[in-house]
Amino acid sequence: MKAALYARVSSEEQVEGYSIDAQRRAFQTFAENKQWDTYREYIDEGKSARTDNINKRPAFKEMVTDALAGQFDVLVVHKLDRFARNLRITLEYFDRLSKAGVSFVSISENMDFSTPWGRLALTLLGGLAQFYSDNLSQETKKGWAERKAQGLYAGLLPFGATKGEDGVPIPDPETYPGLRIAFELAAQGKHDREVAQALNTAGYRTAGNQGNRLFTKDTVGGILTNHFYVAELPDGNGGWIDAKHKPFIDRDLFNTVQEMRSKGYSPRQTINSGARTYSLSCIAQCSRCGGSIRMQTSPKGRQRVYCASRSEGLGCDFSGTFLDVYESQIEWYLANFIIPEDYQKKILEAHHKLEKSYSETESSEERLKASLKRLKEQYRWGHISQREYLKNYKEIEYQLRQLTPSKNGQEELEQLARFLANVANAWREANQEHRNKLACCLFQKVWIRDKEVITVRPQPELKPFFDLNHEAMEQKLSQNFGKWRPRWDSNPRSPP
Repeated sequence: MKAALYARVSSEEQVEGYSIDAQRRAFQTFAENKQWDTYREYIDEGKSARTDNINKRPAFKEMVTDALAGQFDVLVVHKLDRFARNLRITLEYFDRLSKAGVSFVSISENMDFSTPWGRLALTLLGGLAQFYSDNLSQETKKGWAERKAQGLYAGLLPFGATKGEDGVPIPDPETYPGLRIAFELAAQGKHDREVAQALNTAGYRTAGNQGNRLFTKDTVGGILTNHFYVAELPDGNGGWIDAKHKPFIDRDLFNTVQEMRSKGYSPRQTINSGARTYSLSCIAQCSRCGGSIRMQTSPKGRQRVYCASRSEGLGCDFSGTFLDVYESQIEWYLANFIIPEDYQKKILEAHHKLEKSYSETESSEERLKASLKRLKEQYRWGHISQREYLKNYKEIEYQLRQLTPSKNGQEELEQLARFLANVANAWREANQEHRNKLACCLFQKVWIRDKEVITVRPQPELKPFFDLNHEAMEQKLSQNFGKWRPRWDSNPRSPP
């Protein structure tokens, strides 16, 4: 196997055990003991992983690119926090490594995902990234809905605004003049590109989590049409509600800008391809001709399945049916597909181990909140300028948002255990896009013929589970769905 090292150290961590040399020595010793070939060492010196913005870690970004390109087989780190300081981010990149067939090893935490069991655990742990993301997204939407109901803005504040002491947006003394320039020039009939050039010349830069960048016609267009500046927030139904903050721009000036832009601005024609993601998109295949399977929604809202080769007149006699017919067969199979409890236990133990490695979340939160408090005091006492205060405030606030939520951790693990125990429930409750993600995690291919799912080809990491379930389920499957078999290699009529 070809092994790669990712090593990182920030300026305050140049101590034995964290130094680049120490991480290299540990990697070389580990690789020699495993009899692995060293492919390359990716080194980020003086780079922090607190924000987990990979653009700020060029070696990490290059390592991910090479991993996805299959340049090496296993990635080794000295300690998990060298890789990332955030559990959610770690799981997200576990998922990417797993899909690229790259294993992961953390020497200090004794985590070795290069074994067959380890690769399986890595695959399922990678799926937790979506679990965390969906859960966090739901909680975030609840918080945003509540803030919106109170007339409070949710999300990153737009250009020209900053947060007041009571949390209500107020004009930012540093950038508000630039906002006025943008609207006044637009009201004079200047195009978005001309406004962008004027702002850049005046030394203004964009706001947001991507750092300060030059303005473009697109960013200017977003500013000039943003109802936030006239104290309005979207109600979620195409309308507007009154915001708690005061208007930044006069209503007459805002309306003038919209009128001028409509006269001299021709929005580009957009092409709606109508492409949608269905549960079996990209993995369903015709077992008669080997061609790809396509899906579309009928005017009545039901999804229909057909063979691309037949639709193009290439001689295939596949007679498809509705998508839910195939989905019900897969659901039946998943309802009988059980991951053994010992594997569930192993996977949950691995997740507990990961959580323990990131137990610093609470202490990091306390440290950042203390830094924020000190920063406010320094500004109040006049020890730092307003510009420095705002810059540091935004950075600390961003770091706080990146910390993995530690509440309800046990609840989440129990929910994960239920998911592993009954994948059919996840399939049943998911929408088309989420079903497709789940199907892609489980199957390489789903071969269909007319109104039957003939065979499925599992992902390599999950094949042992399919083998375990095969004998017990074969009789049930033949009674319910005729010739369909869960194992592609056991079906006498399996496609090549």
